[in-house]
Amino acid sequence: MVRFSLSTISLWVVTLVLFEPAVAERSIAEITILRDVVVTGTRTEKPVLEAPVRTEVVNRKEIEKTHARDLKEALEDVPGLLIKPIHGKSGFEVWLQGLDSERVLVVIDGEPITPSTGSSVDLSQIGTMNIERIEIVKGATSALYGSNAMGGVINIVTRKPSKPLSYQLSLDGGSYGDKNLSGDSSDISTRRLAAYLALKRPSGYLQFNADLRDKDGYTLDPDTFRSEGEAGTKTNLDLRLAWTPDNKTEVYIAPRYYRENISNNLEPVFSPGRGYVNKQKNEDASRFSTTLGAERKLDSGGRLRGWLLRENWRDVTQQDSINTVEIEQQRTAEIDTYRAELQWDKPLSEKHVFTSGLFLGKETMEQYQGTGQIRAPELDGEEKRNIEAYLQDDIFIGERWEIVPGIRLQQDSSFGFYAAPKINVMYTPDWLADITTNVRMGIGRGYRVPNLKERFFVFDHSQLGYMIIGNDELQPESSDSYQLGIEFARPDEFHADITLFHNRIKNLIDTRINPDKSVQTGLNIFDYQNFARAMTRGVEFSGKFYLGRFDMKGSYTRLDSEDLITGKTLKERPRHQVKLGIDYENKAWGSTLTLRGVYQSKEFFNVDNSLESPAWTTWDLKLTQAVGKGFKVFGGIDNLTDDHRDPNVRHDNRPKSGRFIYLGVRFDG
Repeated sequence: MVRFSLSTISLWVVTLVLFEPAVAERSIAEITILRDVVVTGTRTEKPVLEAPVRTEVVNRKEIEKTHARDLKEALEDVPGLLIKPIHGKSGFEVWLQGLDSERVLVVIDGEPITPSTGSSVDLSQIGTMNIERIEIVKGATSALYGSNAMGGVINIVTRKPSKPLSYQLSLDGGSYGDKNLSGDSSDISTRRLAAYLALKRPSGYLQFNADLRDKDGYTLDPDTFRSEGEAGTKTNLDLRLAWTPDNKTEVYIAPRYYRENISNNLEPVFSPGRGYVNKQKNEDASRFSTTLGAERKLDSGGRLRGWLLRENWRDVTQQDSINTVEIEQQRTAEIDTYRAELQWDKPLSEKHVFTSGLFLGKETMEQYQGTGQIRAPELDGEEKRNIEAYLQDDIFIGERWEIVPGIRLQQDSSFGFYAAPKINVMYTPDWLADITTNVRMGIGRGYRVPNLKERFFVFDHSQLGYMIIGNDELQPESSDSYQLGIEFARPDEFHADITLFHNRIKNLIDTRINPDKSVQTGLNIFDYQNFARAMTRGVEFSGKFYLGRFDMKGSYTRLDSEDLITGKTLKERPRHQVKLGIDYENKAWGSTLTLRGVYQSKEFFNVDNSLESPAWTTWDLKLTQAVGKGFKVFGGIDNLTDDHRDPNVRHDNRPKSGRFIYLGVRFDG
């Protein structure tokens, strides 16, 4: 394992600052061009309008304009994307095209993020200070990214320094008003401090990112002990040291650290002889990863890129009666992940690029119960190994057609061999002389093996009357994904597209109540099952228009879903979603005003469609004002209308938080 000391880092910083000549800053035009380049759909760099796989982008300007503190807030305006609270845990997860978060792959610079306890990636664990842009590709992309990418891929592209010295400092605080857990509306119940520093020289660069988010929690019903918003801290620390001996080579080491220490007040539980007992759920989790990587641009115009990653995730959860000294229930889960990838891009001609890659992975999970760290009897050092290879050919035929076939071959230690093919086609007609028009078509096979959590993990909420247990007899899921879209764009004036999608899934894995085990234990026992064949399909319209100082955007998504065994609509999939945005910018005043709105129709809460969650609408208002060179003041109101779920109605899936008001300052250099 690679080790480095504080003295090594200090020496690197001194060398960069004192002994290297300055590098000219990039022009605004160059930076703008870079922002338009995407990599996720084909794993090769392409201008977003020329990418044969439809790719949506949330850039740095949008992140700062909406004051997004974490990945969850940064993704809220993406058309068709659903953000939902993680069931049974704190945090939020993302769904794409009606496929839930366990079928959406989240990566940082192409490196997969280990989900919390082997399940969903919590978007609120990823701060935004170090994000340059976010690329979203919807539909099955397993041919390039493997298991867990049935619904799509979200790729977080981190910032790279563009000048000798750059830095950013942001501080903000806010309040939920009468929903503050303290009961005092004037309390600053949330606080965030984030900092970014980058030093760049011809021989290399250094980047450091720190993002601390601290909350006191909130409650939707001040008359109860229960809280909906967690209290505690979430911290990201990221470092990247890179050596660039020439303009074609980069060798880097990138350690990342995340820590959360949070708690929630639970619904009081009746205990014989004691009455109702107030309980808290506490969670102390940490993730530490180190990536060692290198990239070389070849003289032939190709590229060779590789990286090695070692990561440890440790999660301690407790359910604790606050009036007792002892901790009644504690579980500890540890996931160790080892990954390596090598990718080679080889141009065979000006209009023909071949991409190949090899991926190796190993994951182990341990679970302990109690404060004495006794190994849980149901889990004994389980592990999974996989080796995967992918091939892709990017071929231009004439001036109008681009065809991108690909395949991923996967060998899993528990489920054997599988091949996932895909093909993307883009046609660029000249129907309108001054408007760029692209027609995109895609067919892909998705494939997902059950993760260790689904096979072995025990989610013990027996104090609340239920448990969720793993099932080692699960079989892999597979899907067929069809995408068809047409796009129209005129730079700096407008952009519009229409996309049709259809996904069919076999052996869908989900939890169902197990009647036999429930009778034996006297609890509601849920386990994982391959219970259904499912379908999601729909249409998505989106558009952006630039009118002087005003930018306007909007989208509409129609989603239909069905359990093909029962004929019922899949739960928690709203049929209609509308997202609207209006931005006003006055450069002379240094002012930006942003309004964002979301509407979601009602959705079924359960699998038999007997309970419905109501429709909802939210509006967010944001204001940023420059008050000096590099210095900005910002503030806003999230959920202006205070439309939120009723905490006393179990089948209410409306937003989890109410109105939130905040102020902050940011300094850029």
